[in-house]
Amino acid sequence: MNLGSKDLNLLFVFQVLMEERNVSRAAKRLKLSQPAVSNALSRLRRDFSDPLLVRSSKGMAPTPTALRIWPQVQVFCEKATSIFARETFDVSAQESAFRVATTDYFELVFLADILSFLRAEAPRMTLVMRPTTGTLPVSEMEAGLIDFAAGGFFGDLPEGFHSVELFKETYSCVVRKGHPLMKKGLDLATFAKMDHILVTLHGDLHGVVDRVLDRHKLKRKVVAGVMSFHSPLPIVEASDTIATIPTRIALLGSERYNVLSLPPPIDIPGFSVKLVWHARTHSSRPHAWMRETLRRLIRQATEVEPSPQT
Repeated sequence: MNLGSKDLNLLFVFQVLMEERNVSRAAKRLKLSQPAVSNALSRLRRDFSDPLLVRSSKGMAPTPTALRIWPQVQVFCEKATSIFARETFDVSAQESAFRVATTDYFELVFLADILSFLRAEAPRMTLVMRPTTGTLPVSEMEAGLIDFAAGGFFGDLPEGFHSVELFKETYSCVVRKGHPLMKKGLDLATFAKMDHILVTLHGDLHGVVDRVLDRHKLKRKVVAGVMSFHSPLPIVEASDTIATIPTRIALLGSERYNVLSLPPPIDIPGFSVKLVWHARTHSSRPHAWMRETLRRLIRQATEVEPSPQT
C-alpha cells in the first residue's frame, strides 16, 4: 500500500467521530466546519470501503470495521501526538550526564560551587570533566561525545557552534614567600632574569608572556612547561621560580600555598572565557538548562574583578 496517497490526518477526525458519535460535536472539538468533517468522513469511507459510521436513533453507530480499526487508530493518534508534544522537563528528576571539555582551571575555581547547586536542584545530573589540549574538540562535539567546552583559547568558532561569554580573566605572577629577589618588589628586569614555569596546553614553550617580552626586546628562561594551571603552585612554593598564571588561580594559590600573588611588571593582555556548544543540542531543554545554569553560576562567582595581592 502506498501511504503517500493517504491523508493520515483523517485518522484524527475518525478518532473524534468515534468518541462523539455526532458530526456537529466532532466539528466543534476539531475546530472545523461541519461540512469539512462530513467531507473527511466521506474520504475515510472511500479509503476503507466501508460506511464506518451510520445514522442511528442515538446519533451515529460504528460498523464492525470501525470497531476493528478503532484501537489501532487510538494508538496511532497517541503516538503521533507524543512525537510532536513538547519535551517534558523536570529538573529535579532529570537524569543526565553532561561532558565538559575544559582545563583544571574550571575544576579548581568553579566546580565545587556548581556541584553544590546541582546536588540541591538537580540531584540526578552529573558533570564529567574531559581534558582539552587548548583547541575546540570539534569532531567530538559534532558526534555528541562532548556537550560543552569551556575555555579562553578557542578563537573563531566553526559553523554550527554557539557560544556565550562567561567572564574575563587577567594574569598574575606567583612566587614563594620570602623569595630573595622580591625584597625590592617585582620589576621588569628581575622578572626577565628569573626562572619561569609555563602552563602549556599545546606543549610549546612560547606563550603570551613571551610575545609581550618580544615587543620589549626581552627574553625569559622557561625551565619547565606544565600541563595544568595548578601545577605551578607547589613548584613555585618549593623553589625560586616564578609563574604567570590566571589571576583567580593565583589568588587561590595564595590561600592554600606559601606563595604570593603579584601584578606582572608588564602589561599582559587578559582573555575572555567562553562556554561553547554545538547546534545539535541548542534546542534541547536539559542542555539549555545546564548551559544557563553554568553561565549564571560562573557569572555570579566572577562579578567582582580579582586583584593580585601586593
